[in-house]
Amino acid sequence: MTSPLADGAVSKADLVHRQLKEEIELGELAPGTPLSELSLVERTGASRTPVREALRRLAAEGLVDLTPRQGARVSRVSLQNVRDLFDFRAMLEPEAIRQATRAAAADPEVRRAFAELRTEFTRIQRRVPSQARSRAFYELADRFDWAIIGATRNEHLRRTIAELRPHTARLRNLSHVDPQRVDVSVAEHLVICDALLAGDADAAAAGIAAHLADSLRTIFRNLAQAPGDALDLA
Repeated sequence: MTSPLADGAVSKADLVHRQLKEEIELGELAPGTPLSELSLVERTGASRTPVREALRRLAAEGLVDLTPRQGARVSRVSLQNVRDLFDFRAMLEPEAIRQATRAAAADPEVRRAFAELRTEFTRIQRRVPSQARSRAFYELADRFDWAIIGATRNEHLRRTIAELRPHTARLRNLSHVDPQRVDVSVAEHLVICDALLAGDADAAAAGIAAHLADSLRTIFRNLAQAPGDALDLA
């Protein structure tokens, strides 16, 4: 996304923040990438003030590092931070899927939404491995995660998981480079969907816990081979 920003409904800082956040999540701005204010001004069409505000917000979210006299750069990935993130997700997401399972049992619209997602996972499972298939899976997995968030009835739990999404998305794009991992992850999502649609909250929670554990192992294996600028081994 390199076109100038223009939208009267939100501020320039909001637009710059949204653009940079998406580029970081998608891996278009890799960990360690310098973020020169001047280059961002030229690329986004915004002035320095909204660019600085957007960078401050991204820093508060942990996606950008601001260093005195060195400027801004996309935050690197720490193996400890990855482990901490997944440990935290493992505390939260099994309960969220339990709540989503109960919501699906009580609300036909919620159940229908998850049934449609399951159908789409099945279609992706049948496709020949390719980059397009991988992208389609990640888009669908993201929609599935947001569907769980939307069906979570505890407001604080819902908000907390939503706030973790940019970090989760960034790791997904940094590490899930193996087509075989896509096959495994599709199968894991189908297990979770089936348990949810069957009304089995415990099985759904166990499925998501297993998925998180397998994802963490894959991320550690793949990030160990990442470029040095992207990874902090501490």
